[in-house]
Amino acid sequence: MRFFIECPAYIATGGTELLHQFSKCLTDRGIENYMIYEGVDPETSVSPTPDSFQKYQVQYVDKYIDTPDSVYVLAETRIHHISQCVRGIAMIWWLSVDNYVLSYKASMANGPDVFQLRNKKNIIHFVQSQYAEDFLRKSMHISEVYYLMDYINDDIVLTGRMLREKYERQAICLYNPRKGFENIKPIIRACRPDIKWIPLQGLSPQEMALLMCKAKVYIDFGGHPGKDRIPREAAVCGCCVITNQVGSAAYEDVPIPEQYKVKDMSDIYGVLCKIYDLVEYYDERKLLFEKYIEIIEDDKQRFEKDTDYAIELLMKKMNPISEKRQESDKYAYSA
Repeated sequence: MRFFIECPAYIATGGTELLHQFSKCLTDRGIENYMIYEGVDPETSVSPTPDSFQKYQVQYVDKYIDTPDSVYVLAETRIHHISQCVRGIAMIWWLSVDNYVLSYKASMANGPDVFQLRNKKNIIHFVQSQYAEDFLRKSMHISEVYYLMDYINDDIVLTGRMLREKYERQAICLYNPRKGFENIKPIIRACRPDIKWIPLQGLSPQEMALLMCKAKVYIDFGGHPGKDRIPREAAVCGCCVITNQVGSAAYEDVPIPEQYKVKDMSDIYGVLCKIYDLVEYYDERKLLFEKYIEIIEDDKQRFEKDTDYAIELLMKKMNPISEKRQESDKYAYSA
Protein backbone atom coordinates (compact mmCIF):
# COMPACT_ATOMS: atom_id res chain seq x y z
CA MET A 1 0.00 0.00 0.00
CA ARG A 2 1.43 3.36 -1.01
CA PHE A 3 -0.10 6.80 -1.04
CA PHE A 4 0.28 9.55 -3.62
CA ILE A 5 -0.92 12.94 -2.36
CA GLU A 6 -1.72 15.71 -4.87
CA CYS A 7 -0.81 19.18 -3.63
CA PRO A 8 -0.10 22.58 -5.20
CA ALA A 9 3.59 23.48 -5.07
CA TYR A 10 5.08 26.30 -2.97
CA ILE A 11 1.76 27.23 -1.31
CA ALA A 12 1.42 27.35 2.48
CA THR A 13 -2.25 27.34 3.55
CA GLY A 14 -4.25 25.42 6.12
CA GLY A 15 -5.32 22.91 3.47
CA THR A 16 -1.84 22.30 2.06
CA GLU A 17 -0.43 21.99 5.57
CA LEU A 18 -3.00 19.31 6.36
CA LEU A 19 -1.85 17.30 3.33
CA HIS A 20 1.73 17.48 4.61
CA GLN A 21 0.61 16.54 8.13
CA PHE A 22 -1.16 13.52 6.65
CA SER A 23 2.04 12.49 4.84
CA LYS A 24 4.00 12.73 8.10
CA CYS A 25 1.35 10.69 9.92
CA LEU A 26 1.59 7.94 7.28
CA THR A 27 5.40 7.98 7.45
CA ASP A 28 5.27 7.61 11.23
CA ARG A 29 3.23 4.45 10.66
CA GLY A 30 5.75 3.03 8.23
CA ILE A 31 3.50 3.53 5.20
CA GLU A 32 5.11 4.51 1.91
CA ASN A 33 3.80 7.85 0.67
CA TYR A 34 4.74 10.67 -1.68
CA MET A 35 3.60 14.18 -2.41
CA ILE A 36 2.90 15.05 -6.05
CA TYR A 37 3.40 18.79 -6.40
CA GLU A 38 1.34 20.47 -9.08
CA GLY A 39 2.73 23.61 -10.70
CA VAL A 40 6.43 23.00 -10.11
CA ASP A 41 8.60 25.50 -11.96
CA PRO A 42 11.37 23.56 -13.77
CA GLU A 43 13.39 26.77 -14.06
CA THR A 44 13.88 27.21 -10.31
CA SER A 45 15.87 25.30 -7.72
CA VAL A 46 13.45 26.32 -4.96
CA SER A 47 11.90 23.35 -3.19
CA PRO A 48 8.18 22.89 -3.93
CA THR A 49 7.74 22.16 -0.22
CA PRO A 50 7.16 25.49 1.60
CA ASP A 51 9.80 26.34 4.20
CA SER A 52 7.28 26.14 7.04
CA PHE A 53 6.41 22.57 6.00
CA GLN A 54 9.99 21.25 5.83
CA LYS A 55 9.55 19.87 9.35
CA TYR A 56 7.12 17.25 7.98
CA GLN A 57 10.01 15.70 5.97
CA VAL A 58 7.89 14.65 3.01
CA GLN A 59 9.14 12.87 -0.08
CA TYR A 60 7.78 13.76 -3.50
CA VAL A 61 7.59 12.28 -6.99
CA ASP A 62 6.62 13.68 -10.38
CA LYS A 63 3.46 11.68 -11.03
CA TYR A 64 0.93 9.20 -9.73
CA ILE A 65 1.66 5.52 -10.41
CA ASP A 66 -1.55 3.58 -10.92
CA THR A 67 -1.25 0.08 -9.45
CA PRO A 68 -3.67 -2.08 -7.44
CA ASP A 69 -1.89 -1.14 -4.20
CA SER A 70 -1.92 2.63 -4.88
CA VAL A 71 -4.03 5.18 -3.01
CA TYR A 72 -4.46 8.47 -4.87
CA VAL A 73 -5.27 11.26 -2.41
CA LEU A 74 -7.19 14.12 -4.03
CA ALA A 75 -8.50 17.15 -2.20
CA GLU A 76 -11.78 18.52 -3.53
CA THR A 77 -10.07 21.01 -5.87
CA ARG A 78 -7.95 18.28 -7.48
CA ILE A 79 -10.72 15.87 -8.49
CA HIS A 80 -10.05 16.55 -12.18
CA HIS A 81 -7.14 14.08 -11.82
CA ILE A 82 -9.54 11.24 -10.97
CA SER A 83 -9.34 9.67 -14.45
CA GLN A 84 -5.72 8.72 -13.74
CA CYS A 85 -6.85 6.32 -11.01
CA VAL A 86 -8.14 3.14 -12.64
CA ARG A 87 -6.37 0.27 -10.88
CA GLY A 88 -5.87 1.94 -7.51
CA ILE A 89 -8.14 3.50 -4.90
CA ALA A 90 -9.02 7.20 -4.99
CA MET A 91 -9.28 8.84 -1.60
CA ILE A 92 -11.18 12.09 -2.06
CA TRP A 93 -10.66 14.35 0.92
CA TRP A 94 -13.20 17.16 1.17
CA LEU A 95 -11.25 19.89 2.94
CA SER A 96 -13.87 22.42 1.85
CA VAL A 97 -17.15 22.74 -0.01
CA ASP A 98 -16.96 26.26 -1.39
CA ASN A 99 -13.58 25.71 -3.06
CA TYR A 100 -14.96 22.69 -4.92
CA VAL A 101 -17.90 24.73 -6.18
CA LEU A 102 -15.63 27.59 -7.25
CA SER A 103 -13.23 25.22 -9.02
CA TYR A 104 -15.86 23.39 -11.08
CA LYS A 105 -18.79 25.82 -11.19
CA ALA A 106 -18.59 26.16 -14.98
CA SER A 107 -19.25 22.40 -15.34
CA MET A 108 -22.22 22.17 -12.98
CA ALA A 109 -25.06 22.67 -15.46
CA ASN A 110 -26.35 19.18 -14.64
CA GLY A 111 -25.65 19.31 -10.93
CA PRO A 112 -22.68 19.37 -8.55
CA ASP A 113 -21.50 15.80 -9.21
CA VAL A 114 -19.35 16.91 -12.13
CA PHE A 115 -17.22 13.75 -12.21
CA GLN A 116 -20.03 11.23 -11.57
CA LEU A 117 -18.33 10.25 -8.33
CA ARG A 118 -21.30 8.38 -6.92
CA ASN A 119 -21.07 5.90 -9.82
CA LYS A 120 -17.40 5.03 -9.26
CA LYS A 121 -16.57 1.97 -7.18
CA ASN A 122 -12.91 2.67 -6.39
CA ILE A 123 -13.49 5.83 -4.35
CA ILE A 124 -13.77 6.51 -0.63
CA HIS A 125 -14.89 9.95 0.52
CA PHE A 126 -13.49 11.57 3.65
CA VAL A 127 -14.63 14.90 5.10
CA GLN A 128 -13.00 17.42 7.41
CA SER A 129 -16.27 19.08 8.48
CA GLN A 130 -19.96 18.52 9.11
CA TYR A 131 -20.53 21.13 6.43
CA ALA A 132 -18.84 18.90 3.85
CA GLU A 133 -20.67 15.78 5.05
CA ASP A 134 -23.99 17.59 4.68
CA PHE A 135 -23.06 18.69 1.15
CA LEU A 136 -22.06 15.19 0.06
CA ARG A 137 -25.17 13.53 1.43
CA LYS A 138 -27.75 16.12 0.38
CA SER A 139 -26.32 17.67 -2.79
CA MET A 140 -24.06 14.93 -4.19
CA HIS A 141 -26.25 12.04 -2.98
CA ILE A 142 -23.20 10.17 -1.71
CA SER A 143 -24.05 8.16 1.38
CA GLU A 144 -20.71 6.50 2.23
CA VAL A 145 -18.80 9.31 3.96
CA TYR A 146 -16.14 9.10 6.67
CA TYR A 147 -14.44 11.66 8.88
CA LEU A 148 -10.77 12.49 8.65
CA MET A 149 -10.42 15.59 10.78
CA ASP A 150 -7.44 17.92 11.05
CA TYR A 151 -5.44 19.78 13.68
CA ILE A 152 -3.73 23.15 13.85
CA ASN A 153 0.03 23.61 13.89
CA ASP A 154 1.66 22.09 17.00
CA ASP A 155 3.76 25.22 17.49
CA ILE A 156 0.66 27.41 17.80
CA VAL A 157 -1.00 25.04 20.27
CA LEU A 158 2.18 25.02 22.36
CA THR A 159 2.44 28.82 22.21
CA GLY A 160 -1.17 29.12 23.31
CA ARG A 161 -0.70 26.78 26.25
CA MET A 162 2.42 28.60 27.43
CA LEU A 163 1.49 32.23 26.83
CA ARG A 164 -2.29 32.75 26.77
CA GLU A 165 -2.29 33.50 30.51
CA LYS A 166 1.07 35.28 30.55
CA TYR A 167 0.34 38.63 28.91
CA GLU A 168 -2.02 41.33 30.04
CA ARG A 169 -4.82 41.37 27.48
CA GLN A 170 -5.26 44.52 25.44
CA ALA A 171 -8.37 46.02 23.84
CA ILE A 172 -7.40 44.56 20.46
CA CYS A 173 -9.75 43.06 17.90
CA LEU A 174 -8.04 40.89 15.26
CA TYR A 175 -9.37 40.03 11.81
CA ASN A 176 -8.26 38.41 8.57
CA PRO A 177 -8.30 41.11 5.85
CA ARG A 178 -8.46 38.46 3.12
CA LYS A 179 -11.78 37.12 4.38
CA GLY A 180 -14.96 39.17 4.61
CA PHE A 181 -13.30 42.56 5.01
CA GLU A 182 -16.28 44.21 3.29
CA ASN A 183 -18.42 42.98 6.21
CA ILE A 184 -15.95 44.07 8.88
CA LYS A 185 -15.03 47.48 7.45
CA PRO A 186 -18.22 49.30 8.55
CA ILE A 187 -17.86 47.79 12.02
CA ILE A 188 -14.31 49.11 12.32
CA ARG A 189 -15.47 52.58 11.22
CA ALA A 190 -18.26 52.65 13.80
CA CYS A 191 -16.23 51.17 16.65
CA ARG A 192 -15.18 53.32 19.56
CA PRO A 193 -11.57 54.57 19.37
CA ASP A 194 -10.15 52.80 22.42
CA ILE A 195 -10.38 49.42 20.62
CA LYS A 196 -7.51 48.75 18.25
CA TRP A 197 -8.17 46.74 15.08
CA ILE A 198 -5.21 44.76 13.73
CA PRO A 199 -5.28 42.77 10.48
CA LEU A 200 -3.58 39.37 10.49
CA GLN A 201 -1.23 39.88 7.57
CA GLY A 202 2.50 39.87 6.94
CA LEU A 203 3.12 37.78 10.06
CA SER A 204 4.91 34.49 10.58
CA PRO A 205 2.88 31.79 12.38
CA GLN A 206 4.84 32.49 15.57
CA GLU A 207 4.30 36.26 15.32
CA MET A 208 0.59 35.72 14.72
CA ALA A 209 0.31 33.42 17.73
CA LEU A 210 2.07 35.95 19.98
CA LEU A 211 -0.30 38.70 18.83
CA MET A 212 -3.29 36.43 19.50
CA CYS A 213 -1.99 35.89 23.04
CA LYS A 214 -2.30 39.65 23.66
CA ALA A 215 -5.62 40.40 21.95
CA LYS A 216 -9.09 39.96 23.43
CA VAL A 217 -11.21 39.32 20.32
CA TYR A 218 -10.92 37.67 16.92
CA ILE A 219 -13.74 38.29 14.45
CA ASP A 220 -14.27 36.34 11.21
CA PHE A 221 -17.08 37.45 8.90
CA GLY A 222 -15.71 35.78 5.77
CA GLY A 223 -16.65 32.54 4.08
CA HIS A 224 -15.99 29.33 5.96
CA PRO A 225 -15.43 26.79 3.17
CA GLY A 226 -14.29 24.13 5.61
CA LYS A 227 -13.36 23.83 9.27
CA ASP A 228 -11.12 26.89 9.27
CA ARG A 229 -7.89 27.12 11.20
CA ILE A 230 -7.55 30.78 12.17
CA PRO A 231 -10.59 30.80 14.52
CA ARG A 232 -9.09 27.78 16.26
CA GLU A 233 -5.64 29.36 16.42
CA ALA A 234 -7.14 32.51 17.92
CA ALA A 235 -9.16 30.58 20.49
CA VAL A 236 -6.28 28.36 21.62
CA CYS A 237 -4.22 31.55 22.13
CA GLY A 238 -6.96 32.96 24.37
CA CYS A 239 -9.01 35.19 22.06
CA CYS A 240 -12.78 35.28 22.32
CA VAL A 241 -14.11 34.42 18.85
CA ILE A 242 -16.98 35.95 16.90
CA THR A 243 -18.08 34.50 13.54
CA ASN A 244 -20.97 34.77 11.14
CA GLN A 245 -23.20 31.81 10.22
CA VAL A 246 -21.77 31.17 6.76
CA GLY A 247 -20.53 27.76 5.56
CA SER A 248 -19.00 25.61 8.28
CA ALA A 249 -19.57 28.37 10.86
CA ALA A 250 -23.28 27.48 10.74
CA TYR A 251 -22.40 23.99 11.99
CA GLU A 252 -20.74 22.46 15.04
CA ASP A 253 -17.50 22.72 13.08
CA VAL A 254 -17.09 26.01 14.95
CA PRO A 255 -18.37 25.08 18.44
CA ILE A 256 -18.37 28.51 20.02
CA PRO A 257 -21.36 29.76 22.07
CA GLU A 258 -24.29 30.52 19.77
CA GLN A 259 -24.52 34.14 20.92
CA TYR A 260 -21.19 34.77 19.19
CA LYS A 261 -22.35 33.45 15.81
CA VAL A 262 -23.82 36.53 14.12
CA LYS A 263 -26.73 35.93 11.77
CA ASP A 264 -27.08 39.50 10.46
CA MET A 265 -23.66 41.01 9.73
CA SER A 266 -25.29 44.31 8.75
CA ASP A 267 -26.47 44.78 12.35
CA ILE A 268 -23.47 46.93 13.21
CA TYR A 269 -24.84 48.03 16.59
CA GLY A 270 -25.54 44.43 17.62
CA VAL A 271 -22.03 43.30 16.60
CA LEU A 272 -20.40 46.20 18.43
CA CYS A 273 -22.35 45.37 21.58
CA LYS A 274 -20.86 41.85 21.48
CA ILE A 275 -17.35 43.19 20.94
CA TYR A 276 -17.65 45.78 23.74
CA ASP A 277 -18.98 43.14 26.12
CA LEU A 278 -16.08 40.77 25.34
CA VAL A 279 -13.52 43.53 25.74
CA GLU A 280 -14.94 44.88 29.00
CA TYR A 281 -15.70 41.52 30.62
CA TYR A 282 -12.94 39.47 29.01
CA ASP A 283 -11.92 37.57 32.16
CA GLU A 284 -15.45 36.24 32.64
CA ARG A 285 -16.31 35.74 28.95
CA LYS A 286 -13.15 33.80 28.11
CA LEU A 287 -14.46 30.99 30.31
CA LEU A 288 -17.22 30.43 27.74
CA PHE A 289 -14.55 29.33 25.24
CA GLU A 290 -12.81 26.76 27.45
CA LYS A 291 -14.66 23.83 25.89
CA TYR A 292 -13.69 25.03 22.42
CA ILE A 293 -10.03 25.16 23.50
CA GLU A 294 -10.23 21.61 24.90
CA ILE A 295 -11.60 20.35 21.58
CA ILE A 296 -8.82 22.12 19.65
CA GLU A 297 -6.10 20.71 21.89
CA ASP A 298 -7.49 17.18 21.37
CA ASP A 299 -7.74 17.56 17.56
CA LYS A 300 -4.36 15.97 16.81
CA GLN A 301 -5.21 12.83 18.76
CA ARG A 302 -8.53 12.60 16.90
CA PHE A 303 -6.72 13.11 13.57
CA GLU A 304 -4.36 10.22 14.31
CA LYS A 305 -7.27 7.93 15.22
CA ASP A 306 -9.12 8.99 12.07
CA THR A 307 -6.00 8.25 10.01
CA ASP A 308 -5.72 4.75 11.47
CA TYR A 309 -9.37 4.09 10.64
CA ALA A 310 -8.94 5.53 7.14
CA ILE A 311 -6.02 3.16 6.49
CA GLU A 312 -8.16 0.25 7.65
CA LEU A 313 -11.04 1.27 5.36
CA LEU A 314 -8.75 1.72 2.38
CA MET A 315 -7.19 -1.70 2.93
CA LYS A 316 -10.62 -3.32 3.00
CA LYS A 317 -11.62 -1.46 -0.15
CA MET A 318 -8.38 -2.35 -1.89
CA ASN A 319 -8.22 -6.08 -1.24
CA PRO A 320 -11.47 -7.16 -2.99
CA ILE A 321 -10.68 -4.93 -5.97
CA SER A 322 -7.13 -6.24 -6.19
CA GLU A 323 -8.33 -9.86 -6.00
CA LYS A 324 -10.90 -9.30 -8.76
CA ARG A 325 -8.31 -7.65 -10.98
CA GLN A 326 -5.82 -10.44 -10.40
CA GLU A 327 -8.48 -13.00 -11.27
CA SER A 328 -9.41 -11.02 -14.40
CA ASP A 329 -5.76 -10.73 -15.41
CA LYS A 330 -5.32 -14.48 -14.95
CA TYR A 331 -8.23 -15.33 -17.26
CA ALA A 332 -7.10 -12.75 -19.80
CA TYR A 333 -3.61 -14.27 -19.81
CA SER A 334 -4.99 -17.82 -20.16
CA ALA A 335 -7.09 -16.78 -23.15
